[in-house]
Amino acid sequence: MWITVRQLRQARQELTAQTVDFPPPGEGYCDTMDDTPSPAPPDPLVLGVEAGTFRVDAVVAGLDGAVRGRGRSGSANPSALALADVAAHLVEATTEALAGLDPRSVRAVVVGTAGILGFQRGRSAERLAALWRDAGLDCPITVVPDAVTAFAAGTDHPRGSVLIAGAGAIAARIEGERVSARIDGNGWLVGDDGSGFWLGRQAVRAVFAALDGRGEPTLLLDAVLAAIAGGRPVPPGRAERVVLLRDAVYDGPPVALAALAPLVPAAASAGDRVAHRITEQAIELLVQTSAALVSESCDADEPLVLAGSLLAPDGPIRREVAQRLAERHGRAPLLARPGPGGALWLAARRIERGLSRRDHAVFTSVG
Repeated sequence: MWITVRQLRQARQELTAQTVDFPPPGEGYCDTMDDTPSPAPPDPLVLGVEAGTFRVDAVVAGLDGAVRGRGRSGSANPSALALADVAAHLVEATTEALAGLDPRSVRAVVVGTAGILGFQRGRSAERLAALWRDAGLDCPITVVPDAVTAFAAGTDHPRGSVLIAGAGAIAARIEGERVSARIDGNGWLVGDDGSGFWLGRQAVRAVFAALDGRGEPTLLLDAVLAAIAGGRPVPPGRAERVVLLRDAVYDGPPVALAALAPLVPAAASAGDRVAHRITEQAIELLVQTSAALVSESCDADEPLVLAGSLLAPDGPIRREVAQRLAERHGRAPLLARPGPGGALWLAARRIERGLSRRDHAVFTSVG
């Protein structure tokens, strides 16, 4: 059917003359419109996790450094536990820290841990990734060596060195968020000189020597036996004491000897000659470890950070180690604050690059 030009003009005129009556507000289809503003997106959160030898600490905070949640779980030592158990402890602490929070608000996660390779390959990496997803986290999750988070807990400088003396011992050169050089950190069996484990093992050896007559009397004998007895009566006979000590050493993981470390400098302070010699050797070993790294790979103006339970602000040998390093290098070392603050700071920097030195002090003080 063909339409003439006259018919088209007539149809246009009729359409132009038509009007449309819209219903007033509150009636018709306008009744379905909602003028309520959409809720503002939640403030971004960050999560820092420190996976230590004896426990895992996790903390959630906003970009202002205000803590929103904390969590704690068991050991994350991959040399003493199966990696599946370590991963479970990581997620347990994280889940506790996220209690009452929307995990989708977390924009970045940084985990500091020893034995990092075990978390980045094979089934362990797959299992850990699945556990993070089960916890509701869908943001980037970065696992870094504990030397990186320890350094970050002491300074906001991008480069420098860190000496860690806790259960183990290592000196590491940090560039960005990677370890570019290291001295020791070779584990309890062949390394970790001057560490908590090293001190604990030397204490046990001194007690064995005192019990069987090879060594001189020492205050460490009663202190160590009381510690391993855990509140139970210590047998009076030498033979029974040897059995008690030997069984305690071999019934637990080797790294458990690190728990005896504080007894050594305490006995040294009380005037015990055996403990003094052990403490002095530990201090010198740690100074040599740090000096070997700093002399080879660090610039004179870069910071040196002390970290780990033995070198914490209240650590038993921190003052002497710091003094000797200051004399050797001409500058006082910085002290890393314990806990997951370094990991939290690195996570926050992934979201907000403009954070200041004052912000660094806030994030690393979470403890």
